[in-house]
Amino acid sequence: MKFEYGVDLIQLSDNIYCLNNAYRQTQIFGNRKLKEYFEKICKNNSVDTDVYNIFLQNNFLTDKPTDAYKQKLLQDSLKYSTKPEFNLLRILLTDVCNLNCDYCKVVKLIDAPSAKPTKKERLEEAIKFFFENSIQNEPKIIHITGGEPTLFFDSIKQIVQFKNKYMRPNENCWIVVGTNAITITPDKAKFFAENNIKCIVSMDGPERTHNLLRKNHAGHGTWATVDKNIKLLQSYGVEISISAVMGKHTIYKADENISFLVNEYNPTGLGINFMKPPTTNSADYEYLIDEKLYAETMYKLHQKYRSRGVFFELIFRHLEPFVQQDFRFHDCGAAASKNLNIDAKGNIGPCKSFLLLNKMAMKNISIQEYTDIVSTNWEKRSPIHFAPCQTCKSIGICGNGCAYDAFINNKDMLAIDTRGCKYVKYFYQLFLQDLYEISHKMHNGQDIFIPTQSDRLQMLGKVREIQNSLSYSIGHQTKLFQK
Repeated sequence: MKFEYGVDLIQLSDNIYCLNNAYRQTQIFGNRKLKEYFEKICKNNSVDTDVYNIFLQNNFLTDKPTDAYKQKLLQDSLKYSTKPEFNLLRILLTDVCNLNCDYCKVVKLIDAPSAKPTKKERLEEAIKFFFENSIQNEPKIIHITGGEPTLFFDSIKQIVQFKNKYMRPNENCWIVVGTNAITITPDKAKFFAENNIKCIVSMDGPERTHNLLRKNHAGHGTWATVDKNIKLLQSYGVEISISAVMGKHTIYKADENISFLVNEYNPTGLGINFMKPPTTNSADYEYLIDEKLYAETMYKLHQKYRSRGVFFELIFRHLEPFVQQDFRFHDCGAAASKNLNIDAKGNIGPCKSFLLLNKMAMKNISIQEYTDIVSTNWEKRSPIHFAPCQTCKSIGICGNGCAYDAFINNKDMLAIDTRGCKYVKYFYQLFLQDLYEISHKMHNGQDIFIPTQSDRLQMLGKVREIQNSLSYSIGHQTKLFQK
């Protein structure tokens, strides 16, 4: 019997160790005794029968080829590209925005921006195609964004009509509008409420923080208007989530900024986005932040607010597979053949960012063409296929990040997303430490112990993914396989 491929001993502190199975997302914690047992088995020496059975029964030891479970995962991963089953339609309704946020990549990347929104006929064609190639009883989202989509409110109304026309009986599909909230009026708020449309509003924090980089074309801050209109939307009963960007302008006041957002607006969720270079030529953008600082800051915020159920989207999509012990093949729904995107010019493809770069668009709306695009470019865009990832402790929660970021930083969409890779590794170390601190209270004094599922769930607190809400990872729902 040998340790299964991916099993490693991780030292958490002077006398605390974790025996970790990176592929199965299972852990055993213990003191130096655990280290001794591990070293003896590695040398084929005998150990206590009870300990041996614990290792065996929890899939740390195997008499099969040492990478048998990895081979199973490799086969499973290829199922993603065989037949797309969409769960997200993202509509980049317009190239136009009434703001000039310094770090926005969308408007800056668009070549020859269109002054008009996506044509009505093209919207209907895309929405029909979306429903025809999705599973009826699986949750799905139509995400309307831009530019600023509320500048073309008649188009939003058309999207609602087409959704109602093509949605099947009892189908759970909800609409989310990503907006800066500048143009929100009582009539618009009323329409959103009546049609159960949820809003993700862009705001970085209190007035001084927000106004540093989120300005209009005259160079003026926009916080006062956004604040007023978030409260207007909520007064009509519209569900709100907030999208903020974590960069050098916010990282050192993160606790203060997030506390303000949580307590002032009580949003369903928070998308605290890791600052990305806004263009292909700005890999050294001045507001980029250190990956370790981002991970430590974000996880402290999650620990602070998990008892209140605050959904930190980026944290959740890595923490949830760790807690549930599921291998995360992809971090992006595009690579998993789950995302369909259409832009203002009517181009359709799997990835919004590459559509902005005029890449990976379909010539015809065809499920075979979509499949060919994904399989040609991304069939093996998963850490399970990347040689440098095979011995990484965080391989099971990573998903290999963002192909756009890989392209920006490495000029290769099939490269590793190096910045995402770094912060996920830091997250993983924080997850292990957190799980140990939670579980050892119930097992204090034992040489070795295995966290229970109850222990693992405590890492999430009251945070749960909820269908038909903004407690949901929009664009990152990629799971195919349940335990």
